[in-house]
Amino acid sequence: MVTDAHPQAIAKPSSQLLTLVAALNVDASLAKRLDAVEELARWVIEVPAFKRLMRPAPMQLKRLETLIKLLRAEPQLRQRLADTLGSILRDTSAVHLFSEAGLPSDRGFASETIDRISRLILPQPPDDENLERLVSRIFRRSRDCAWIAEMPLELFAELGALLGDIWKPMKDAMADAIALLCTRVSALGLSADLRDRSDTMFVRDSPFFRLPHVPLEEVPMLLLECRQQLDVIHKRLETTGVSVDVVYCIDSIRRMMIRIERMVALASTRSTPDERIREARNLLEKLTAGRIADNSLRQLGRQNLGLLARKVIERVGHSGEHYVTASRKEYWKMFASAAGGGALTAITVIFKFLTKWQHLAPFVDGFLSAGNYAASFLAMQFLGLTLATKQPSMTAAALAATIRETKGEHQLDDLVALIARITRSQFAAACGNVLTVIPVAMIIDQGWLLSSGHHFFDAETSAKTIASFHPLTSGTIFYAALTGVLLWMSSLGAGWLENWVTYRRLPDAIRHHRIGARVFGRARMEQIADFLVHHTAGIGGNCTLGLLLGFTPVIGVMFGLPIEVRHITLSTGSLAFSGSALGIHAITIASCIGIVIIGIMNFGVSFALALLVAMRAKEVTNRERLKLGRMVLRRFLRHPLQFFYPPKPGTIPGRANTEPPV
Repeated sequence: MVTDAHPQAIAKPSSQLLTLVAALNVDASLAKRLDAVEELARWVIEVPAFKRLMRPAPMQLKRLETLIKLLRAEPQLRQRLADTLGSILRDTSAVHLFSEAGLPSDRGFASETIDRISRLILPQPPDDENLERLVSRIFRRSRDCAWIAEMPLELFAELGALLGDIWKPMKDAMADAIALLCTRVSALGLSADLRDRSDTMFVRDSPFFRLPHVPLEEVPMLLLECRQQLDVIHKRLETTGVSVDVVYCIDSIRRMMIRIERMVALASTRSTPDERIREARNLLEKLTAGRIADNSLRQLGRQNLGLLARKVIERVGHSGEHYVTASRKEYWKMFASAAGGGALTAITVIFKFLTKWQHLAPFVDGFLSAGNYAASFLAMQFLGLTLATKQPSMTAAALAATIRETKGEHQLDDLVALIARITRSQFAAACGNVLTVIPVAMIIDQGWLLSSGHHFFDAETSAKTIASFHPLTSGTIFYAALTGVLLWMSSLGAGWLENWVTYRRLPDAIRHHRIGARVFGRARMEQIADFLVHHTAGIGGNCTLGLLLGFTPVIGVMFGLPIEVRHITLSTGSLAFSGSALGIHAITIASCIGIVIIGIMNFGVSFALALLVAMRAKEVTNRERLKLGRMVLRRFLRHPLQFFYPPKPGTIPGRANTEPPV
């Protein structure tokens, strides 16, 4: 009996409910029985249009309680429902429902997309013998499943007891589904890509090999061993590179093992009745939600984008660790490195305008501009200099990885300290870039004046440049945000190239290249391989950023759009050349505000995009994000200086009084 969970009055059975239950007929054809059960189920879970903005679960549960009250009071109607539902379970198969619904498909993204679109547009042929089709007819939208998670276990148990012993076909189907899923897990776990990254052992000793061949009682222990092997494989991805196929296999195996565990708990005689009831409700929730997701194009896109994100985020996160400082010595080292980057950017500005003044064809102009940017960024990398705007997209991936690995209140305190370190590291790099590019640009301009008799910028160019940074009368804000997107995309290029080189084991191939060793010597080949290991990510990111900055305006010209880029260091250098030509008094407050906005948009947009993608790839929950955000805000209000300058050793608030390593 259910009285405590829902104290509100239970409505009396309506004439519509009586009609629907009376329409059930065990002697009718299977199609008619399915239609009758579907109409009854839809009466329970259907939410009126004017109430769809409200929480549907309370109303659905109230209707379900009304149905249970009717079945309790009318034995004939209860027997009619039990007989009809039992005959449907006997005449249909639930194997596909248990083994496929809500689990990753073996088909590719394109074929799965086309199939889902066709199911949405074209009418579906009848498949009455498949119980999954009835589930999809009953549960059509996410709100139709809302009541399951909130359903009291007592109510769930009473409903099952009223229907009697009609569940044997479901148990048989569940046993077959467990066998099928164990076979699929075994096949994926024994694939060459996963075997190469797991512990060295004979194939016959692998838990994946043994999984389909053991009794049901031994399956949970083997699943535990399979998880241990998956952990080993995942750790080795850091050194062997990430493949979408490998990530997909790992994700598929984990999801299938969770499904197996739920069904084993239901089928096992060792489980208590309460445990079986709880697992039955959880399984029903996952099956219905998964069946709805199987038809969702949005869900398909999110799953595949998540796989692509994981492929590059694993590598980008490692690169981002190098951009985080811990001590004051490292802080000032970052500032000095960024100062060198700012000085080199002043030279980049010169070649940028020299190319622009040639009025070349758009493609040639874009190619030369991209080469200028890429060469400058690569020179910074090889000289050990820093470009501040490369940091946010890299450090965001490292932060997301740390969030996912951090549990507990004290660990979150350490994570907040890490965020403070990231923030002040980026602040030091930005200050180093901006504060150096200004004097270096002015010194170069004065040297240009002495050698040529005129400033590098003429009066017209200087005036246009200053006006172009006005935050209200120009597209500075939009262009700066667009540049932030490009900065984020460059980090994907860095992660992709490093992952590609690592996955293909290119450094090892170079080290052991026989012809290269004979021509250049073994030591030189070792040097080339080590160079590739340490600089691949930087080369990929710098070249990608150069191409994006150089060709984005060209693409705008192709479509007739006045698209430009606004990079904080390059823009500051351009403003410095303009001020040197016209005098400091010519630089307006609006243009200075525009420079500040450019910096905020460059850093903010690139960091936000990188953190969003990285959090999704690392499956960081919304609850974890909100909790971390509150803690960061509280730390900033209490100790704002920590976000701009490192505190003295031993004065850092926190449990351990020390900062955690990245």
